[in-house]
Amino acid sequence: MAAFTGVVASATESQPGALPADPISASHMSGVRAEICRDHLFDPALATARLPTGYRLIPAEEVAKTDAPLAGLLRRQPDARRHAVGSLCLMAVEAFDIDGTPVIGPEPMPMAFWWAAAEGPRHPDMRGKARHVQLGSWYPRGTSHAGRILRTDPMARFVDITVRQVEPGSWRLSLALPDETVTASVRAGSQSAPSKGGQPGAMSVPMSGESAAYFTVYSHVGHRHRPAEGRWRAAGAGVFAQAFAIPGEASAFATIFQDGWTAQSGLYRFAPR
Repeated sequence: MAAFTGVVASATESQPGALPADPISASHMSGVRAEICRDHLFDPALATARLPTGYRLIPAEEVAKTDAPLAGLLRRQPDARRHAVGSLCLMAVEAFDIDGTPVIGPEPMPMAFWWAAAEGPRHPDMRGKARHVQLGSWYPRGTSHAGRILRTDPMARFVDITVRQVEPGSWRLSLALPDETVTASVRAGSQSAPSKGGQPGAMSVPMSGESAAYFTVYSHVGHRHRPAEGRWRAAGAGVFAQAFAIPGEASAFATIFQDGWTAQSGLYRFAPR
């Protein structure tokens, strides 16, 4: 995996940029069939995981200064002004290599990530935007590569997860967590458009909880957006069930559908190893 060295400077239009030198672990992802995301509000008291030193979750009322639909929701639901702003993304990926070893079989691998808007001090190895922390990540139960996945994503948990295309443009999602199950029905348009952001791009995401000493640097290229509509539900007593139960919250948060991109990522520590 010699490509995982250097800095984000040597990318082409079709390849992600290189990563900072000497990652603890490096991975490469391509053939992204779907990345389907839904933002939401949640009570930060429900996310008890320790954040990296100096980091904080950004309250919704601050995010709303540049987000008109969210500002409208907070006017109708003022009790949510101090809530955090989360983003739940479920993906189906055809190719996923960790430290040079493929960890996907013949079928696309589903995975999910839960991030929240946050801010804190930057590490010199960070690249691109650093506007979120990772609060959770989930991969398929029963994978034979759990050890490798944990090396590149120490927050990984292994659960029943489905990201399935049931017909052209129609997707069914399911994420079974200990205290709730998230499901969604998503319809995506047939026409796609390239991302308006700079290509290639980069971003850095610190982790939390027992993994708060780590952060991931992502270098990515090729994102394409499709118009999408989604109906999201969560059955149970967890954070997503409470988030989706806020009256009118669906009017403030669209379902975001992206595909076609390629990324490489590296895991780093805030403090020297």
